[in-house]
Amino acid sequence: MLKKEALLLIPNVLKVFLENGQIKSFTFDGRTTVKDVMVTLQDRLSLRYIEHFALVLEYSSPEQSHKFLLLQDKQPLAHVVQRTHYQGMRCLFRVSFFPKDPVELLHRDPAAFEYLYIQVGGRTDRGSGPWPTEIQPHCCSQGHFCPSITQHALHCPASATQNSNSISFLPAVPCQCH
Repeated sequence: MLKKEALLLIPNVLKVFLENGQIKSFTFDGRTTVKDVMVTLQDRLSLRYIEHFALVLEYSSPEQSHKFLLLQDKQPLAHVVQRTHYQGMRCLFRVSFFPKDPVELLHRDPAAFEYLYIQVGGRTDRGSGPWPTEIQPHCCSQGHFCPSITQHALHCPASATQNSNSISFLPAVPCQCH
């Protein structure tokens, strides 16, 4: 059985880390782009819409905790893999563009909403807390997340279970700015 690190030794392979702790591996050639990986992930994860998702490179340094670099759709995977292998970065598939109405996302694409829920409510790959320190939420009115969103996201499954298969509505979430 291969170890996680063994995939680094296989040429022309990109590892993409998912929020649920899984790792998806992609073989590529000189013409493969980030968009190709996005479309494949859309199919593998049964997502209807991927406009809220992006591939990002994550790295941490001794001076800073985490930093994220958003990858462009037309960027060749050869450049991405070169950066991940030689600069100690990881490629992540993330909800990078938060939907204006998460309830609408739930109705349009339940799988995408579930992925968002996992990302906001339970970061399995980086310990406790939903956010790395450099992107701690500020205020909802500015388009950023706030702590009360995370709290309500954690409450969603309990509410859905209590209402047993009936329609449940998310409450209005007051913003608690710092």
